[in-house]
Amino acid sequence: MLLTSKPWITPSLFSNKPDWVVDEWTYGQYMSSQKDPSSELQNHWNTWFQYEELQDIANVGLNTIRIQIGCAYDYLKSAVEWAASLNLKIFMEHLEVRTVLTTRTRDWFYNDTNTARTLTALQVLTAEFTQPSYNETVIAIELINEPFPFNNDELNTLKSFYESAYASVRGASEQSNLVVALDEGFQGLQVWETFMTGPSFYDVTMDTVTLVTLISRFTLELLAMGYAANLNWYCGQADYIRASNDIHWTIVGEFTPANTDCAPWLNGRGKGARYDNTLNSSAPLQYPGDCSGKTGADPGKFTAEYVEYLAKSFETQTWLTSVGLGDVDVENRERVRLVFADWDYLCPIYSKPHG
Repeated sequence: MLLTSKPWITPSLFSNKPDWVVDEWTYGQYMSSQKDPSSELQNHWNTWFQYEELQDIANVGLNTIRIQIGCAYDYLKSAVEWAASLNLKIFMEHLEVRTVLTTRTRDWFYNDTNTARTLTALQVLTAEFTQPSYNETVIAIELINEPFPFNNDELNTLKSFYESAYASVRGASEQSNLVVALDEGFQGLQVWETFMTGPSFYDVTMDTVTLVTLISRFTLELLAMGYAANLNWYCGQADYIRASNDIHWTIVGEFTPANTDCAPWLNGRGKGARYDNTLNSSAPLQYPGDCSGKTGADPGKFTAEYVEYLAKSFETQTWLTSVGLGDVDVENRERVRLVFADWDYLCPIYSKPHG
């Protein structure tokens, strides 16, 4: 569940804006100069996030949702209250840290003011949502979403932040069993095997999205694989998850049945895909594919072979991630449900077993 705005998830907020408006931060910068800066976003949140969404999640038998937090704090309160009423648990993730994943600037890693603000935000979130009135609905807080250290200095900054943030969360929490989650930051789980272990740290989990975000859809090697080879590659990652899970509880924070980056604007506003060689910043595939047959709202337009692959991909990845602590399916909210059948786990093509 995404309580922040991204162009590929909420294109209507970005499509009529200047080209430099590419994320929630730049959206806010642009709207702050407009005559009515808040009404568009308020209307978006009032219509985007509904109680029925959580009902759908509960009705298919899921028990935990991940909520990525941007600036929609009041809506987050509603989400936690609704989840509690449906006996759903929440894995909360701090998403909106300025420029952590961008190459435009790396200032979070080098600006003590920014890291201090992040610690304060975590303290506020923890103190609020671990109150007894929420009935332990929030079971985990992830300290930061997808940091991407480019060098050892940035990695050391991230590790230092994790230790400080762990102490902040523990100090602010009214729940003794709250889990503190660490994003592996596209470094590989092996990098964290000796980090934050032992008696000084407890109930720590590692979150990896490398398997699906950095590798399976965003690297040319896997994009070029056939369906069978792609599924076999997933199966080959089981020992990688098990090894980490023996040290820290390990989850796969995101996955999707899709095996391409064809979803419009997935790589950024106005950007194409690696799969069909329309992403100019990527090296070309030797044998590019056709994105028109790989994504879209109507799975009836997919070939039978592709539908079979998507169903097998769903089953394979849910099995793979079950060797750790679990998994969280990516973005089934309105934009995905209406536009990307290859991403939507509520799509009928995933409702029956496939051999």
